Amino acid sequence: AMSASPTAMISEGSFVVLLLSGGERKLQRVRSGAAMRVGKHKPTCDPLLGAPFGANFVVETGGGEARLVRDQRTIEEIDASVTEVAASLGGASADATNAELNDEREATTAQSLSHAEIEALKAGGASGEALVHAIAAGSKTFASKTAFSQEKYLRKKARKHFQTVTALRPSPLVLCDHFMAKGPDKLMGLRRDSLSLLLTLSDPRPGARVLCLDGTSGLLPAALAAQLGGDGAVLAAHVRQPSLDGLQWLNLTPQCAATVGSASLQQLLAWAPSSSPSSSLSSSPSAS
Repeated sequence: AMSASPTAMISEGSFVVLLLSGGERKLQRVRSGAAMRVGKHKPTCDPLLGAPFGANFVVETGGGEARLVRDQRTIEEIDASVTEVAASLGGASADATNAELNDEREATTAQSLSHAEIEALKAGGASGEALVHAIAAGSKTFASKTAFSQEKYLRKKARKHFQTVTALRPSPLVLCDHFMAKGPDKLMGLRRDSLSLLLTLSDPRPGARVLCLDGTSGLLPAALAAQLGGDGAVLAAHVRQPSLDGLQWLNLTPQCAATVGSASLQQLLAWAPSSSPSSSLSSSPSAS
């Protein structure tokens, strides 16, 4: 029997939600050889193919070409590797106050490494952690910062020079979060808590026949179909032009996607049988 569950691995044509280290989210269809944008870089999607959903990647730029490289660490371990740079450089002094720091001087004369030297490190294949370490070590004011300011400085440099990507599975809740940040109108402002209530209170389960009025680009019908597991039917009624993009976003199997149909609300109202014979309407007493 065909499985109704989505695969745990990213394959050709899969959709993923890319969570970038700066907090930005992107909905991406993975195609072999296709480019994706990560900050100012455009690596190909190829390293995503065959990786499990939830995998972490770092962007490397050695040789003048940006590419994604799988990182087996958790995102927490990757973040910790950045903040540990401060400890490797001796940490903050107990009496540091930031009193001698000057934002203008920090931006112009506080860094001993030139832009060309930093770019040369990148071209030579230096890792993100190594770049952040070199930049912090080259800062003439880093040692005089407080521990909080050191961590803030390191995270700022990491956002620019050490970019990570997490390939999230596009679950209904993850997609709600994505569109709430990118464009809530796409889902009529549907939040994850509202979607959770809809799915809980409607109680869709295998064998059910579900009717829903959809304005969420197909996300709600797709979420219902996933709950049915390929056994049952979902009819999505639309007030305007139907859109069922959500069936692709969730990477539903053909078995699950086949349970979803669509019709305009006008069509459904025209098909609905009359609740009372027309004769009874014509014979009803008129108001005097």
